[in-house]
Amino acid sequence: MASAKVREELCCSLCLDIYSEPVCLSCGHHFCMNCIENVFERQKESKIYICPECRTVFKKKPELIRSRKLCNIVEHFFSDKTKKDGVVLCTYCIGFNTHAVKRCFLCEAFLCEEHLKVHSKSQEHVLIEANSNALVDSGRKCLTHNELRKYYCCQDDVFLCASCYSLREHSMHQVDTLNNLCKQKMEEVKNVLDKINLARNDIGKRIHELKGQATQEQEKATGIKVRVINLFVDIRKQVDELEAQVLGEISKQKDEALQQLSERIQEMMIQKEELYHKILQIEKLFVVNDAVRFIKECKLILCNIPDFENSMKVEHGITETTKHKLDDILILIKLQSSLGSLVHSIPKLKAKRGFYLEASSDIVMDSNTANSKVALSKDLKTASYLKTEVKHSPIPERFTSSQVLSTAGFMSGEHYLEVQVSMSGYWVIGMAYPTLKKTGNESLIGCNNKSWGLVMLNNNLSVLHNSESKPIRIDSPLQALGIYLNYDAGQLSFYQLCGTVRHLHTFSATFTEPLYPAFYVCGNSWVRLKS
Repeated sequence: MASAKVREELCCSLCLDIYSEPVCLSCGHHFCMNCIENVFERQKESKIYICPECRTVFKKKPELIRSRKLCNIVEHFFSDKTKKDGVVLCTYCIGFNTHAVKRCFLCEAFLCEEHLKVHSKSQEHVLIEANSNALVDSGRKCLTHNELRKYYCCQDDVFLCASCYSLREHSMHQVDTLNNLCKQKMEEVKNVLDKINLARNDIGKRIHELKGQATQEQEKATGIKVRVINLFVDIRKQVDELEAQVLGEISKQKDEALQQLSERIQEMMIQKEELYHKILQIEKLFVVNDAVRFIKECKLILCNIPDFENSMKVEHGITETTKHKLDDILILIKLQSSLGSLVHSIPKLKAKRGFYLEASSDIVMDSNTANSKVALSKDLKTASYLKTEVKHSPIPERFTSSQVLSTAGFMSGEHYLEVQVSMSGYWVIGMAYPTLKKTGNESLIGCNNKSWGLVMLNNNLSVLHNSESKPIRIDSPLQALGIYLNYDAGQLSFYQLCGTVRHLHTFSATFTEPLYPAFYVCGNSWVRLKS
């Protein structure tokens, strides 16, 4: 153990390692140059310098005197006993150059593999790497008293050694041992870890659900895309067939007209050639000197000459009328018939590809519910605001505000309406139960739990239900709207149709009564159900 005692005398009390560039203070205590410089640096602000060993106070920074004798002792003596080629040796292996692998801070001893096995494993015996200054760097050692910090002051948030704990300044504070505090913090950390793991698992489940939803949406989009492609393939196929029919009719008439014209041209070419021979015969008469012969031949020629004037008039009349001309009226009728056939076939093609949504065209407004300031068109498709009231018979179904319901409602299934709207004024379009009140503010569309409305007021768009409003941003004035109702799914959606078609808002509810299209107009506004 003698070497252990020698080692103890040659270790710096600050870093607990062999002196490196040892210096001496005027009080006689030795330290490593770097260690004491770090201490004085921390004491610089207070302008009071204290020896870490004897607590001697210096009014100014002490002069550090290099201890050459101690430096020589460390270099020549201790290096042979405890270090070899820069490697720390075991303190307990006397006479053997056994490498140390750990260092016990409490015992201030270096341990080889064998001595490490029999060394105490209690928490007081803190083991670190043999060449490490981790205890000093981590603050585990009290630099003031050169002791392990085993206590913690909760009030001051500082770690204390036994000497610090015995001072009066912490006597009234809540102080606990590091072992107890570690146990408490371990429980807290475990609870936090449990909560984090639970939250992480929840997030993992949600991510799995969202990935599944993303897959479903991808598959759904792909399915719809395929159906749309097939629909347009069907439409293009029918368009191509109808186009072929119309173009075929044009080609047919063209071929017939050209055939007739070609035949007539051939006939006239023959006539032209015959006339040329007549001309030659007549020109020969001009050189005949015999009068008898001239008269005979003249009679013969004149008898075979046709009525050119009447023949050309008849021919010109036939050419200018219907003969040899395309019947463009027939082509136009054929085109109109083809387009009409295409329009009527599109719903069937849509149904074939699974697109069943069709705009309801049989919805009309109920004049019995229309307020006296609501003017309805003859076809009951348009409602507009009147500044002067129109006398109506007072019936329970009539609204006291300027709004109107439709004559029919929806109790199930999917339905779609298209509505044209004025670009100015104040209007509301939506759906309502037939039991909606007809008088008072609660009768207004959206101001109760029995109606849902899209509101345009002062060029600001919003949705309204149960008197709760939500603004909707629009980029261009509204001119036409689409209303989609899925009664069974509890969805009522509004879409902008003018310009870029886009979704405006969807109400979600459990519908308990039939839903009737409802309309409110005020100012210069009007609304119209598209046929």
